[in-house]
Amino acid sequence: MTKRYREELDEVITGGGSDAAEADPRGAGAPTEFRWRGRSYTVLQVLGHWREDAGWWRRPDGVPIQLERTDLWRVEAQNGRPTRGVYELVRRGETWRLDRVWD
Repeated sequence: MTKRYREELDEVITGGGSDAAEADPRGAGAPTEFRWRGRSYTVLQVLGHWREDAGWWRRPDGVPIQLERTDLWRVEAQNGRPTRGVYELVRRGETWRLDRVWD
């Protein structure tokens, strides 16, 4: 089951700078840790990464919608408890948010 949150994250630590993420669309700059609602989570594994470019989205008349590029990461993470969860993290510009959680 999944629950959608769309909440801004307190902090995200990545495995490379934003320049690395720009250069490597396969996943440089992947999140390694994040803070959400005051709790720290360690990313155990990246399950998927994809990017939505501005040209992907179009109005009904075919004109592209100008959005900042968006990177989406599906990760398995743990916050110090024995249980693990799957989280979808979204980065648009310099802003990160938690989009959804699977239990």
